[in-house]
Amino acid sequence: MKLTLTLMTVAGGLLPLIAIVWGGLALRADYRRLVNELEAIDRVIEAPEGTYESSEAQSAAMYAIRQPAFNFGRLTYTYEWAQRLVWEQAMNDLRGPTWLAVAGLLLATVAGAWSVWV
Repeated sequence: MKLTLTLMTVAGGLLPLIAIVWGGLALRADYRRLVNELEAIDRVIEAPEGTYESSEAQSAAMYAIRQPAFNFGRLTYTYEWAQRLVWEQAMNDLRGPTWLAVAGLLLATVAGAWSVWV
């Protein structure tokens, strides 16, 4: 019985920890991909005149990099830029609280498992 309770306590601590790490890694990967694509689109926009035969060719080059979520003329990638800014802010604001949550989770898991045996 003690072993079962210990395993359940450890699993109860590990599962949220895995979820935090998994979510953080997924967010960072999506953020990096978004930043790289927006930087590539900026290079297309800022390309010297004559690089592309027409504005349609320039738009096609941008769309080849990333299909926009919306298309409102000059505001084509507004959603993506807003998403980038929100993710950047969220990652900066949540770094400290995430580490505190992980530390608390580890301490609670160790204390719970230890209390079964003491």
